[in-house]
Amino acid sequence: MAKRKHAEEQELPFVALMDTMTNVVGVLIIVLVMVGLSVASAVKKVLSDLPPVTKEELQQIQEEVKKLPEKIDPQKVEEQKKQSEAELKRVTEELKTVDTSDLQSKMKFMDLEAFQKQLDERKKERDKSKVETDKMLTEVDRLKALLDQTPVFTPPPPTYVRLPNPRVYPEKPNETRILVAKQGVLTFNQTKFMQPILDGMEKVKSQLEFQKVEFATFAKLLEAILGSAANAQKAWPDVAPLVDRVQLEYVAQAYKALTAGGIPATKQMLAAVADLGVATRQTMPVVAEAIVAATKGDVAPWLKLDPAKAPAPPVIKATVAGGKISFAWGANTRDVKVNPKDVADYFHDLAKVKGIENLSKSRTIYDATRIQAMVQRAAANPLLSGSYAFEAKIVPTLPYVQLALTPKGGGGETIEAMKQPNSAYIRLMRDIKADSHGVAIFQVMPDAFETYLEARKLADEVGVPATWEFLAKLDLIVNLTGYEVQRLAPTPPRPATTGTGVIIAPPKRSLD
Repeated sequence: MAKRKHAEEQELPFVALMDTMTNVVGVLIIVLVMVGLSVASAVKKVLSDLPPVTKEELQQIQEEVKKLPEKIDPQKVEEQKKQSEAELKRVTEELKTVDTSDLQSKMKFMDLEAFQKQLDERKKERDKSKVETDKMLTEVDRLKALLDQTPVFTPPPPTYVRLPNPRVYPEKPNETRILVAKQGVLTFNQTKFMQPILDGMEKVKSQLEFQKVEFATFAKLLEAILGSAANAQKAWPDVAPLVDRVQLEYVAQAYKALTAGGIPATKQMLAAVADLGVATRQTMPVVAEAIVAATKGDVAPWLKLDPAKAPAPPVIKATVAGGKISFAWGANTRDVKVNPKDVADYFHDLAKVKGIENLSKSRTIYDATRIQAMVQRAAANPLLSGSYAFEAKIVPTLPYVQLALTPKGGGGETIEAMKQPNSAYIRLMRDIKADSHGVAIFQVMPDAFETYLEARKLADEVGVPATWEFLAKLDLIVNLTGYEVQRLAPTPPRPATTGTGVIIAPPKRSLD
């Protein structure tokens, strides 16, 4: 085959295709010729090798020959060859005119480097996936091993559950608090605990009163109300005599109101205001402000303090006319001029009327430091403290002493001990059951609900009236409210209200 020029190198795929087709046609022609020669040679050999035949056999053979296909004519074969060559030449010429631009564009699209790059990326992704898969298989094997080592789950024993049965709470309950911790329970009956302490205080009540009053004890209170240490020192001789019957906070406020209104706030005047406060069921500052308003001809604040309630007739009457005020307290009447001195004298004298005089002395305020000292002595007695250690605390804003109780180590009973037939817990439940007003209040720590369920089950078996609530800590605070003491700091102001809000009362306690 002739060597093609350089300019025709781009047609190499087409030339190769033509060469291939030419070779195929040539081979077919050679095969046809060889087949024809082979057939002739085979016929000659067969005829020479055939044995002699009879007439009948010849006739039979001729008949069979007639059945054979028509003989191939060599001239026809030659003609067919020439036709094939002509056809081949024609096809070759047509192939030369075929448009190969589309094929070439497809071959350009087939970028082997890009395919190789994609193949490499796919291999990397496959290798990465294989690593992740191996990790997952390893984790699966590890989890299977852990699962094989995991013990069989055994469900916990059933928990005692009771349906609530709300009932009315007793009007005068004898409450026994049962403090429930995770380890067990502590019991506390405030009445039984406080009774020996209160009995001891009752025996020495007179010793708990003020024996000596010192300004230093109330200096901060008076300074906060009167504005300065100098004002507090000045007022002290007049306010101190009322320390055993009126809160000095109220005495100082009344002193301030009277002084601001131009009325001398002597100890006698303050005592009169204190008695009038008891008679009208008001605090001293309210009475003092009503007196100051009356010195200016305004009797409305004083009339509002009338202790009588409708439909009873009023006790207090007052009218202003001609620069005078006509006062009346029941049947006691008096006309006074509208000025601070005459009005103050009227109220000073009114406090000496029978039924009002010395009313404030019916109230006793005790010395907090003396109560604290006595309670501390009682706390040292193990028969009184029981399962709790306690100490007396003075809170400046409270009018009573508090007892802070702390559970002693080893006190109380565990669940196992409670379940004993004659345990202290069972005996206590029986005592509460026997009391017609007895109530058990279970106060439960947040982590001790299971212990509560066991303790409550025992109480229900005895038939004890009970209820429960959450408890933040086991420490208890008990107030000695029966013995009022002086506040050492002003009462915190109450939050202001708009008057339109709805006050929702807390839910009433009930047995469950």
